[in-house]
Amino acid sequence: MLLSQKIFIGLSLWTVFAILVSMSAGLEVLLTLELIGLLIIVELTSGLLSKGIRSRIEYFVYTGVLLFVVVVVRRIWLILS
Repeated sequence: MLLSQKIFIGLSLWTVFAILVSMSAGLEVLLTLELIGLLIIVELTSGLLSKGIRSRIEYFVYTGVLLFVVVVVRRIWLILS
């Protein structure tokens, strides 16, 4: 089994776990847990992945960070208003 397949399976299992945990908590918790999973995968596989696969994963990490910033700004806005 290829490393990229193992990463996909691991992230899929993490996603199922994150969905189960965040069912009552909401979408914001799900997005945060997914970002945590992506960051863990990037750190664990930083030296093992090819440049092409790493750049694809980093694209999802950057998207996750952007969504996390939106969640934080929304929370701050709700607290201040």
